[in-house]
Amino acid sequence: MGLATHAQTNITQYLETHHYYFSIDKGFDQETKDSLKRKLSAYKLILQAEGGSHDLTIYKKLPIVWVTFLQRYFGLKQVFLEFEHSSAVCANNYLSSNDTAYLYNSSSADYWRQYYSLNSTLPEGNKVKFFGVDFNRPTSYYKALKKLVSNSPPPENIRNSIELINAVNDSLVACDQIIAFNTHLKKDLAINKQAYMAFLGPDYLDFQRIVLSKGTCNDAYKNRSYNIADNFLSFDAETNDSIYYGELGMAHTILSNKVAAAIINNSPKFKGKVCIINLYCYNCSTNKEQVSNWPLKKIEKDILAYFLPFCNADFTLFDLTGNPELTKKYSNYGQFLIIAKNQN
Repeated sequence: MGLATHAQTNITQYLETHHYYFSIDKGFDQETKDSLKRKLSAYKLILQAEGGSHDLTIYKKLPIVWVTFLQRYFGLKQVFLEFEHSSAVCANNYLSSNDTAYLYNSSSADYWRQYYSLNSTLPEGNKVKFFGVDFNRPTSYYKALKKLVSNSPPPENIRNSIELINAVNDSLVACDQIIAFNTHLKKDLAINKQAYMAFLGPDYLDFQRIVLSKGTCNDAYKNRSYNIADNFLSFDAETNDSIYYGELGMAHTILSNKVAAAIINNSPKFKGKVCIINLYCYNCSTNKEQVSNWPLKKIEKDILAYFLPFCNADFTLFDLTGNPELTKKYSNYGQFLIIAKNQN
């Protein structure tokens, strides 16, 4: 739906002219692209919320819709998900080689194949890469470290640590062991940073991001927003890209709360430059958990009363930036809202 050329006097009138239908298989139509090109140009971080449940299958396809759009029109190169940097290292090695051995399970191959296909159409300098902002998980931690240190014999002062990495069983999943292993590497890195830099060369930054990542695998059910925000801001300090795309659970994305999105949005470099796309899932279900839109609970009645009647497709994108006086109640949570219907 095109933007209105006259003033809106109520929220229903506003929403009637500020919603767009799209498909997670086909992406955005040209009208939606044209509007988003105007609206998103002011932001440095486009952050898609995983509303309803992490386990909804839509999140296997929704990110590529945004990444494809942002890469084409804004030159996006750096993407993060709610995972650790070791998983990003493994994913990036898959994307450069098409070797599924780098993926931590075979069920993720279809997901990553989307990005491999996208990158195959792009020049080398424009290809999309991933980075991680969460704590180290067992599924990829050892595998990524082994890949990073496997190139040549190490210098004597870091030989013990490199041999430990190469010798460890990368299928081990004990959290306490990972914490102890990483604590050793962190201490060794502090003492022998120059040796690691010389040994690892261009892979050093990936190694450092894994070893120095904020948080541990004991944090799964803790508030991780400050660590996620710190990891993101540390990555940006090194790369300084003009735009990033990320996807996090909606508990980390509400702008008005003290969560990762708000922390980043209030940082000096990103002040007012974080764009949130929240997602409300209507009549959705998964086999793993009950679908809940609890971060939007305070505006849920309004979503059902005012937004849902305009949702004549599986996916509807609402732009809440056009009239701050009418939309403040909703845009305080995020500048855009997707309503997804009947998903599992």
